[in-house]
Amino acid sequence: MAWFLALQGPSQPSHQASVYELQDLTDVDQLAQELVSAVTLDRVVPIPAMLPQNNRKRQKVTLYVRPAAWAMWTFYELSEDDRRALMKDNPLVQAIQQHQQQHVGQPGGQPGAQVNPLLGQQGPGAPRR
Repeated sequence: MAWFLALQGPSQPSHQASVYELQDLTDVDQLAQELVSAVTLDRVVPIPAMLPQNNRKRQKVTLYVRPAAWAMWTFYELSEDDRRALMKDNPLVQAIQQHQQQHVGQPGGQPGAQVNPLLGQQGPGAPRR
Protein backbone atom coordinates (compact mmCIF):
# COMPACT_ATOMS: atom_id res chain seq x y z
CA MET A 1 0.00 0.00 0.00
CA ALA A 2 1.28 3.43 -0.91
CA TRP A 3 1.20 6.48 1.38
CA PHE A 4 0.12 9.86 0.06
CA LEU A 5 0.48 13.41 1.35
CA ALA A 6 -2.34 15.87 0.60
CA LEU A 7 -1.63 19.59 1.06
CA GLN A 8 -4.51 22.03 1.36
CA GLY A 9 -3.88 25.73 0.79
CA PRO A 10 -5.77 28.41 2.72
CA SER A 11 -7.42 29.82 -0.40
CA GLN A 12 -8.02 26.50 -2.21
CA PRO A 13 -11.44 24.85 -2.32
CA SER A 14 -11.38 21.64 -0.26
CA HIS A 15 -11.63 19.40 -3.33
CA GLN A 16 -8.46 20.85 -4.92
CA ALA A 17 -5.73 19.59 -2.58
CA SER A 18 -2.25 18.94 -3.97
CA VAL A 19 -1.58 15.22 -3.58
CA TYR A 20 1.80 13.47 -3.75
CA GLU A 21 2.66 9.79 -3.47
CA LEU A 22 5.41 9.20 -0.92
CA GLN A 23 8.39 6.94 -1.58
CA ASP A 24 8.10 3.42 -0.16
CA LEU A 25 10.57 3.77 2.72
CA THR A 26 9.21 7.09 4.02
CA ASP A 27 8.62 7.15 7.77
CA VAL A 28 5.24 8.88 7.88
CA ASP A 29 5.32 9.47 11.65
CA GLN A 30 8.73 11.15 11.49
CA LEU A 31 7.66 13.21 8.49
CA ALA A 32 4.55 14.37 10.37
CA GLN A 33 6.69 15.47 13.31
CA GLU A 34 9.00 17.39 10.97
CA LEU A 35 6.05 19.16 9.36
CA VAL A 36 4.63 20.16 12.76
CA SER A 37 7.94 21.50 14.07
CA ALA A 38 8.69 23.31 10.79
CA VAL A 39 5.47 25.36 11.03
CA THR A 40 6.60 27.32 14.07
CA LEU A 41 10.12 27.84 12.70
CA ASP A 42 8.84 28.60 9.16
CA ARG A 43 11.39 26.29 7.58
CA VAL A 44 11.30 23.94 4.59
CA VAL A 45 10.85 20.17 4.96
CA PRO A 46 12.15 17.74 2.30
CA ILE A 47 9.44 15.27 1.23
CA PRO A 48 10.53 12.05 -0.55
CA ALA A 49 7.90 11.65 -3.28
CA MET A 50 7.15 9.77 -6.49
CA LEU A 51 6.12 11.57 -9.68
CA PRO A 52 4.54 9.64 -12.55
CA GLN A 53 6.51 9.67 -15.82
CA ASN A 54 4.03 7.38 -17.59
CA ASN A 55 1.53 4.65 -16.68
CA ARG A 56 4.13 2.18 -15.39
CA LYS A 57 7.16 4.23 -14.45
CA ARG A 58 7.53 6.68 -11.57
CA GLN A 59 10.47 8.91 -10.73
CA LYS A 60 11.79 9.42 -7.21
CA VAL A 61 12.02 13.13 -6.36
CA THR A 62 12.35 15.33 -3.30
CA LEU A 63 9.74 18.04 -2.83
CA TYR A 64 10.60 20.94 -0.56
CA VAL A 65 7.49 22.02 1.31
CA ARG A 66 7.10 25.02 3.60
CA PRO A 67 4.38 23.81 6.00
CA ALA A 68 3.64 27.33 7.26
CA ALA A 69 2.32 28.18 3.78
CA TRP A 70 -0.36 25.45 3.91
CA ALA A 71 -3.58 25.54 5.90
CA MET A 72 -3.67 21.77 6.36
CA TRP A 73 -1.96 18.55 5.39
CA THR A 74 -2.93 14.92 5.79
CA PHE A 75 -1.50 11.47 5.13
CA TYR A 76 -3.53 8.56 3.78
CA GLU A 77 -2.80 5.08 2.50
CA LEU A 78 -4.24 3.42 -0.62
CA SER A 79 -3.72 0.01 -2.20
CA GLU A 80 -3.36 -0.33 -5.99
CA ASP A 81 -6.94 -1.67 -6.14
CA ASP A 82 -8.20 1.32 -4.13
CA ARG A 83 -6.37 3.69 -6.49
CA ARG A 84 -7.87 2.02 -9.58
CA ALA A 85 -11.36 2.15 -8.04
CA LEU A 86 -10.88 5.82 -7.13
CA MET A 87 -9.88 6.66 -10.71
CA LYS A 88 -12.73 4.55 -12.11
CA ASP A 89 -15.28 6.44 -9.99
CA ASN A 90 -13.76 9.88 -10.70
CA PRO A 91 -16.37 12.01 -12.56
CA LEU A 92 -13.69 13.87 -14.54
CA VAL A 93 -12.11 10.64 -15.79
CA GLN A 94 -15.57 9.28 -16.66
CA ALA A 95 -16.41 12.45 -18.64
CA ILE A 96 -13.15 12.24 -20.60
CA GLN A 97 -13.74 8.55 -21.41
CA GLN A 98 -17.33 9.23 -22.46
CA HIS A 99 -16.23 12.10 -24.71
CA GLN A 100 -13.59 9.91 -26.37
CA GLN A 101 -16.10 7.11 -26.95
CA GLN A 102 -18.59 9.52 -28.53
CA HIS A 103 -16.04 10.89 -31.00
CA VAL A 104 -14.56 7.57 -32.18
CA GLY A 105 -17.46 6.85 -34.56
CA GLN A 106 -17.69 10.35 -36.08
CA PRO A 107 -16.29 11.24 -39.52
CA GLY A 108 -12.62 12.05 -39.15
CA GLY A 109 -12.60 10.62 -35.63
CA GLN A 110 -10.59 7.45 -36.00
CA PRO A 111 -9.80 4.99 -33.23
CA GLY A 112 -6.48 5.88 -31.67
CA ALA A 113 -6.70 9.54 -32.74
CA GLN A 114 -5.71 11.84 -29.91
CA VAL A 115 -8.53 14.20 -29.00
CA ASN A 116 -8.29 17.06 -26.53
CA PRO A 117 -11.19 16.26 -24.15
CA LEU A 118 -11.74 19.90 -23.22
CA LEU A 119 -11.74 21.42 -26.69
CA GLY A 120 -12.66 18.40 -28.82
CA GLN A 121 -9.71 19.12 -31.12
CA GLN A 122 -7.45 16.42 -32.39
CA GLY A 123 -3.89 16.58 -31.15
CA PRO A 124 -0.63 16.71 -33.09
CA GLY A 125 0.04 13.74 -35.29
CA ALA A 126 -3.65 12.90 -35.60
CA PRO A 127 -5.31 13.06 -39.05
CA ARG A 128 -6.88 16.45 -39.77
CA ARG A 129 -10.59 16.77 -40.60
